[in-house]
Amino acid sequence: MIRIVTNYREIYEVLNYYSKDLEAIKAGRIDLEEMAKKFTAFGTVIELIKEEERVGFAAFYHNDRKLRRAFLSMIVVLPAVQGRGYGGQLLTEVEHECIDDGMRILAVQVGTEYQKAVRFYKKRGFKVTNALSEERLIMEKTLV
Repeated sequence: MIRIVTNYREIYEVLNYYSKDLEAIKAGRIDLEEMAKKFTAFGTVIELIKEEERVGFAAFYHNDRKLRRAFLSMIVVLPAVQGRGYGGQLLTEVEHECIDDGMRILAVQVGTEYQKAVRFYKKRGFKVTNALSEERLIMEKTLV
């Protein structure tokens, strides 16, 4: 089951639940409260529940009406259940939400050190469109 998480309290709770698996939070580069406020105001958070167990979530923005370009902020699947297609399910739901909202492109920024993530996105039709630096890539997928 996919659930859309809409209010600050629930978004904060989702981020907190998965925080041990979010590198940027563990490293102190991101503040949970600020991230939850930003997602509440401008983004969408979805969570995947399988057999009443939380397995992962995705957060994304689909508010660039001019370019009709959405931005995937993060997908997190718990390590214990990775490799079962849950990341793909979350990404498919993100794409459907973006298409339903009139977006034509879905972009994501990926660190080059995360080759597993780069392969994940390439397998799902994303292409590298820009290298922000030697460490950061922008990957995009045309949705429609």
